Amino acid sequence: MGLLIGGIVLLAIGGLLYFFSQKASDKALEMKYQETSKVADVVSTYNDIKDSLGVGNYSGSIVELSGVGSSPTPLTAEHSQTPALYYEASVVREYEVTEQEKDNEGNYRSVTKRKSETVSSNSQYLVFNLDDGSGANIAVDMNKAKKDLVKSFDRFEADAPAGFRLNIGNTGSKTIGYRYLEKIIPNNAKLYVLGELSDKSGTLMVVKPSDSKKPFIVTTKSEEELVRSAESAASGQKIAAIVAAVLGVALMIAQFIF
Repeated sequence: MGLLIGGIVLLAIGGLLYFFSQKASDKALEMKYQETSKVADVVSTYNDIKDSLGVGNYSGSIVELSGVGSSPTPLTAEHSQTPALYYEASVVREYEVTEQEKDNEGNYRSVTKRKSETVSSNSQYLVFNLDDGSGANIAVDMNKAKKDLVKSFDRFEADAPAGFRLNIGNTGSKTIGYRYLEKIIPNNAKLYVLGELSDKSGTLMVVKPSDSKKPFIVTTKSEEELVRSAESAASGQKIAAIVAAVLGVALMIAQFIF
């Protein structure tokens, strides 16, 4: 019976891996065959039809753009103080704790282990302008976009963040120090953007597609890098799915043979 259950589990895992491989493949195809538009052409087309549609009623067109993202009032990243369009900052406490472990003979021994916990986490973003040098720019609202970020800060310090107090539940541990981490999309970075055009906010901008199957990407990586990554992921997941399915079938057959 155990072999049968194991086989079913492996088949289910194979099915999930195949599903994810198809999503990665679809993402690669979407980027590969979506033609990169000029911002000026996108804005011109919108201006030609907005009066007939009425402002606030334009949406649904997927657009691929590449240019420099910037804001006249960028965020200040929490740790590095770098001007940014988006940042993720965290503080991780690294500590040692002594635990009792039972060995194979039933004896207990004290073991000191190094562990970590996130004590602070924060992310911020703003709507920015994308300029590709075509003579116009367009706003991008990156809320809920898939983002690829640049590491801007990684420092280990003995001191805790200002105002941080150790929880009572952690007093049995010995604090080693705190790791300060940060990733950003810098102001004035070269960006690749894939999303949906919409003027529902009253201004034409690129936003998350209303169709959840369509990708929404704001990244510091190039289109070529993204396509290679997605294709590699799809290939790896498909191979793993086949292996899991074959092993699953083999276990199920073995259950009935043995």
